Amino acid sequence: MESIIGCIDGSHIKIVAPKNNRNSYVNRKNFHSVLLQGVCDHKMLFTDVYTGEVGSLHDYTLYRRSELYLAIQTQQIRFFDGTHLVGDLAYKLHTNLMVGFKDNGHLTLRQKNFNVILSKIRVKIKNAFALLTR
Repeated sequence: MESIIGCIDGSHIKIVAPKNNRNSYVNRKNFHSVLLQGVCDHKMLFTDVYTGEVGSLHDYTLYRRSELYLAIQTQQIRFFDGTHLVGDLAYKLHTNLMVGFKDNGHLTLRQKNFNVILSKIRVKIKNAFALLTR
């Protein structure tokens, strides 16, 4: 899929519970964190990062608050025709953000295969985050 220019995802960075607003830092895995959003290329090199938001936020909300999203919306960053970022199902399909099909139990074989291909591509961002924590 030559049209994919990067993979996007969020990762939780574990922190000591702050004194103020403690609960807003508790994530879905039940520990205190701040979120790190990353975009990486096919070589697992980060091309964009955004951090500092509380761990309780959803990945798509983090994306919508990021400078990357604002730059895309105001066309400060322009995508070549047909190019996309790839995200998991935490994200919503958007003009330059491709996500898989939600499995409602009725996906076609073609849709399932598409999801498998996207999953294999998205592993790049998971591996890029893993390299950060080594």
